[in-house]
Amino acid sequence: MTLIQQYKESLKVVEAEEYLDLLFYRPVAFLFVKATFALPLTPNMVSTIAMCFGIAAGFAFGRGWHEYLVLGAILYLSSNVLDCADGQIARLKKNGTKVGRIVDGFLDYVVSTAVFVGIGVGLTNLYNNGTFHSSWNYLNLNPVVYIWVLTVLAGLSSAVQAFLFDFYRNLFLEKSFGKFSSLEDEINEFEEEQERIKREPETSRVLDNFLIWIYLKYTRLQLKIQFKKKYDKYDWQPSPEAYYLKNKTLLRAWSFIGSTTHITLCVICALANSVELFLVLCVLPLNILLAVLYFVQISSNKKLLEQSKINQLQ
Repeated sequence: MTLIQQYKESLKVVEAEEYLDLLFYRPVAFLFVKATFALPLTPNMVSTIAMCFGIAAGFAFGRGWHEYLVLGAILYLSSNVLDCADGQIARLKKNGTKVGRIVDGFLDYVVSTAVFVGIGVGLTNLYNNGTFHSSWNYLNLNPVVYIWVLTVLAGLSSAVQAFLFDFYRNLFLEKSFGKFSSLEDEINEFEEEQERIKREPETSRVLDNFLIWIYLKYTRLQLKIQFKKKYDKYDWQPSPEAYYLKNKTLLRAWSFIGSTTHITLCVICALANSVELFLVLCVLPLNILLAVLYFVQISSNKKLLEQSKINQLQ
């Protein structure tokens, strides 16, 4: 297998990858995978290392000063490269597990929380030292209140944006390629795994059980917003080819509110000594983009289903 073929094997479906991942993070991660391939590294080990880098980035951001923001940016960028690498290792070595996939997602949220808390602490420290002056506090809130309101809103916005991109990406893979089980099948499968783990006496499986519990909550929430449930009473559904053509470009647009976009914006703003701007970008432009994409997606879904009905009646 050539190097290019190995790289392609390490990816998910290209159309479902975030653009910035394809452009930068995945190629760099692949170089790391190739350099360490002979080592006994497992995907979970790499995920844990990525988490440590991400938490360290949060601590660096918490200092507030520009030199620490630069350090935090480097650590955060490295964390995302390693986060890409764990999945590539799993696909190339074929040693990934379902619980490992949950671990990867769970650690992403741990890192994201550490980074946003670190940014909030860092800005607060700068204010207490008399070196923080906001350009965006138009409501004239108490500066500390403003910092934490903005930080919390940005963190929640980032989570919702990443959640919706993840939802539409998984739906695209399921409907276009059959790459994922339906959400109902996923829930049933992990419920069975959870029951099996509960019957095992080993305390080491407690964490696995906890992670599956979180994943089930997450998946049930996705199931509640899945547009297709609205149309289950009909016999017609779009073909995989029609769904792919209708949603390929739209999914690429969704990717610009994915987690890699947030990480890249954070890195750029930290290097520019303006992490407040990163928080503002999460709350304003990216939420506006989310709203636009959501309404376009709903309209696209309706047109696709209506066209499918017409095609089947002809």
